[in-house]
Amino acid sequence: MKNRTNTKLLVLCVLILLIAIKANSTILSIKKEISGFVKDSISGEGLPFATVQVLRLHDSVLIKGATTDFDGKYVISNIKTGDYTVKASYMGYTEKEKTLIVKANQTKCDFSLVQKSISLSEISITAEKNLIEKNLEKTTVNVSKNTTVTAGTAIDVMQTLPSVDIDIDGNINYRGSNKVKILINGEKTELIKSLDQIPADQIEKVELINNPSAKHEAEGMSGIINIVLKSGKTENNKARLMILAGYPETIGGNAGYNGMGKKISFFINGGIKHNTKYQIKEHLRENYGNPNSLNYYQYDRKDENFNDAFINTSLDYKITKNQELGISFIGSKKFNDANRTINYKTLSKTEQITHESVKEINIDLNNYTIDGTINYRCNFKKNRFLSSNIHHSLFNQTQEANNTFYSELQNDNQELQNTFLQQLNKQTDISIDYVHPHSDSLNFEIGYDLNSKDLLNDFKSETQVNLDVWHNDTAMTKIFTYVQTLHATYFNLTAKLKFLELQAGVRSEYTSNIQSNTNTDDYIDIFPSISISHKLNNYFTLYASYNRRINRPTIKMLNPFSDEYSDLLNMHKGNPNLKPEYVNSVEIGNRFAYNKFSGLMSIYYRDIDQAISRIKSASNDSALFVSFINLDNAKLTGGEISLSYNPFVWWNISSNSNVFYTNLSGKYGNNYVDNSKIGWNFSLLLNFKLPKDFGFQLSAYYRSKLPSVIGIYKERYYFDLALNKKILKNKAQIIFKVSDIFNTYIFGLDLDAIDNNDFRYSQINRRKKESRYFIISFIYNISGKEQKHKKESFFLDDFDK
Repeated sequence: MKNRTNTKLLVLCVLILLIAIKANSTILSIKKEISGFVKDSISGEGLPFATVQVLRLHDSVLIKGATTDFDGKYVISNIKTGDYTVKASYMGYTEKEKTLIVKANQTKCDFSLVQKSISLSEISITAEKNLIEKNLEKTTVNVSKNTTVTAGTAIDVMQTLPSVDIDIDGNINYRGSNKVKILINGEKTELIKSLDQIPADQIEKVELINNPSAKHEAEGMSGIINIVLKSGKTENNKARLMILAGYPETIGGNAGYNGMGKKISFFINGGIKHNTKYQIKEHLRENYGNPNSLNYYQYDRKDENFNDAFINTSLDYKITKNQELGISFIGSKKFNDANRTINYKTLSKTEQITHESVKEINIDLNNYTIDGTINYRCNFKKNRFLSSNIHHSLFNQTQEANNTFYSELQNDNQELQNTFLQQLNKQTDISIDYVHPHSDSLNFEIGYDLNSKDLLNDFKSETQVNLDVWHNDTAMTKIFTYVQTLHATYFNLTAKLKFLELQAGVRSEYTSNIQSNTNTDDYIDIFPSISISHKLNNYFTLYASYNRRINRPTIKMLNPFSDEYSDLLNMHKGNPNLKPEYVNSVEIGNRFAYNKFSGLMSIYYRDIDQAISRIKSASNDSALFVSFINLDNAKLTGGEISLSYNPFVWWNISSNSNVFYTNLSGKYGNNYVDNSKIGWNFSLLLNFKLPKDFGFQLSAYYRSKLPSVIGIYKERYYFDLALNKKILKNKAQIIFKVSDIFNTYIFGLDLDAIDNNDFRYSQINRRKKESRYFIISFIYNISGKEQKHKKESFFLDDFDK
């Protein structure tokens, strides 16, 4: 009996031991998760599509891998407990690895990668953002690193961007086309009408997106330029003061503060600026095809006083661990005045003056822009999140012009006219987006966008009949309204396959247009996009992309009523029958980063149906009207080379060249268009770090002659320089800047066409804006209590954000 009891106890003990061993084995084999972020060591921004690998520590056998999402985050699941080596790599960056012991269910492992052009031994000297940074998604220009735009505006910043040019009418051209979508903080906004009011000092960076995914609105043939303003998303509390003065008459300043707490980050910056500027225009029209007509010359000078105010503020609040709320407000105010004088001369065929008259104009211009955004984000497990955004923008501008016309210089006869123009633009955007990573190598995005524009142009005129008696010019009084509503849905996926990365998507947009209370156009469009890339090695990546895009007419292009009566011989009116143009775009290229070189080479092709083009037409032998038409077709083929080279720690060279071939075909009036021309531009920036905390920058720009429907734009070139000195233990710096050193910034347009009476004529146009400025600026940073950095954040904490 006793032996039987002992046997039972022995069996029971063995069973308990086996169960314990099995349980321990099960616990040890429970799968764990490794997650973290891969970021740029300088900017702190996440690196999308970086590669992360997990290898067994003792034999370096690959266990599993993943790529980061758009925010630089990765998750690797189903990892057993044990010792591992984790590696992170990204094109143009030095690979980094860490030894990791996996025990907990979730193990964090973050990486800060260093660009290959920056060695660890140089970090104490050069720990700062590069001026231009490139990845597969976009090109980023860090504006704060370009001192040649100090004391300038967003327009000055635009002129320094790779492949960007500003034309004779102030339109922004990118890669040979003015059909580019301008965003501010990722939003469509009326602030783009006030780029000359946004201080360059308020801009953090500018992103150039050549081949936008389906997530982005399909507007913009040549891509998207996104201006990112400074915000409170920094790592420490900081106050900043800037004052500036210069010649010609320039004075201004701004001050700001940003703070960051445990749940809240806050930013505010405001400033004012006053400056003066002149503008000179010259036009010479020769009616050489009509032997009985005269020729016309005019000299036009405008002296302006600019007074601008700007405020930018944002608040970010972390509601819970998984929920975030952001609020931002941007406001601008302009109150300008100008005196303009236009001299008209009528010339005989032998260039003798047969008649001369003068028009004097006093102009008061006031406007303000209000822009507000509320955004919300909710994060779920496995990097999934839902975001929503509400954005509203308002632009209100009034312009009063008092015109005095002397039809004969030999007497004092005056014709008095006052004109009043109001522009009131409202724009509202609502969007909802959901991002769903399905696995480490597959990501889905879906979303809905609503955009509504309500635009008003109200023009009035009055003419003096007798002393103190004015007559309302009812024939010239016009109100034009334009309402556009756009509904869009999109689907986009990103996949990392064995040999390539794929991004593909489709966007559907429904557009409704109403002109002056009449429904003029409703249409639905489908816009596919696809992009593939193949990483040859750690230094070279090939890519190819295709997308279909649209360019819709603006209110200026559509408004059939002229609202510019100041210049009798050069007037503007729109075309209410304009249709949108459609673009099919293909691009192939190579991004590379090797040793001290990095850059991009690409070739692109665009086929454009119903191409919208600006024209000048003549109904008689003197006056010209600027308007817009749809051509039958246009084609543009181009190539771009962008290169950055760091020969030494103290010297950086950035250059960009863009060459494009344009073919235009169509008809307007008596003119048949069949133009094929080649154009190109080149920009160069030299950045030197000199002893004693001095810095020096020199920038140069050249643009060749450019073809257009109405004629040939003349070549243009200029040079800027800036010298800066850090003082007060690097808390402050003084910057001296000279823009357009040789005063060569001149616009020119030469046209040759047929008027409505079938006679040939030519017009030579030259425009010179005051562009040579001497500016000295003082910037002082006051740092508060800094946040603690992780050990791997070895870069300097006090570099300029």
